[in-house]
Amino acid sequence: MSTTTTPPSDTDLDETPEFELDCLYDDPDDPSELTIFPSDLQQSVTEWVTADRSAAVSLDELR
Repeated sequence: MSTTTTPPSDTDLDETPEFELDCLYDDPDDPSELTIFPSDLQQSVTEWVTADRSAAVSLDELR
């Protein structure tokens, strides 16, 4: 793992990163977990993220 002590420049903050992601459910008929992972084979810092349905919040509730 690497870290930096230099704050990002204004130019860095003007550009938002883009990610192509895919997802899979643990059970398509009655999902309880959702796993999100990169679409391409390029490695990322985190290979996947899994969220349990009971801990998830809908986007409508966030707005």
